[in-house]
Amino acid sequence: MQFGKLGKIGVGWTILVIIGISSFALSKSSIDQKRYENMKVRERMKKSNEGKYQLPERFEGRDLDAKSHTQ
Repeated sequence: MQFGKLGKIGVGWTILVIIGISSFALSKSSIDQKRYENMKVRERMKKSNEGKYQLPERFEGRDLDAKSHTQ
């Protein structure tokens, strides 16, 4: 099958557009996957900081509120 000059240009553009859209879709899914993993890590970190903790003896009886230390 013989293509003229415009036919070759059209085939080239078609190939470039398909490659461009495919690479965009692959990179977007990769970024979304990494973002999801980071969100899960942050969620685990947030959950690990919940709950009541026993204060060490050196802090007992002190007011640990940050506002009380500002002047």
